[in-house]
Amino acid sequence: MKKSILILVCFFNIFTNQAQQIDLDIKAIKADINANGQIDVIKPNTYGLELNIDNKNYTISYELLGFEFLSELSFTNNILTISGYNSGTGAYSWTYKFRNNKLTKKIELIGYDDFNKWVSGNITTSINTITNKYEVILEEYNDTKQEMETTKYIGKISIRKIGLTDIKEQDINKLTGIGMKYWK
Repeated sequence: MKKSILILVCFFNIFTNQAQQIDLDIKAIKADINANGQIDVIKPNTYGLELNIDNKNYTISYELLGFEFLSELSFTNNILTISGYNSGTGAYSWTYKFRNNKLTKKIELIGYDDFNKWVSGNITTSINTITNKYEVILEEYNDTKQEMETTKYIGKISIRKIGLTDIKEQDINKLTGIGMKYWK
């Protein structure tokens, strides 16, 4: 009986995840992302992105990027945008923007945004990794005043140049940690 329930729960979870991915109908990108005359391919799957850059294969998991489901994969005006979200009791989303750096000939992170909403407020973080400047907007309910209050924080971040094919967990932790340090 326990095995049957476990199998049923597993199938339901897999079906739900795949249904959510299918509903978004996100297509693979085929473009010269690093401007070297070769067509690169970025293909979404249930658990991450499969990249073929200059005939080399890479995989980036959604888990590494901090989300469960992909909501956007686009390449417009030479900027690659990867966005995702998590399900749950709040609203959580992350967006990464990459562009080819002509000097280093690497596809590098140029911008990062996240949004986290909960019952009594939300926090939005935006980081420009070219200027290393960030902006955090925190909106929380003040019980004493019986109203929402907004606080804006601006600062600088010291972070390495993050390439599309060499994203590390500590990079993501540093990016997500900026906004979270202002969350009370």
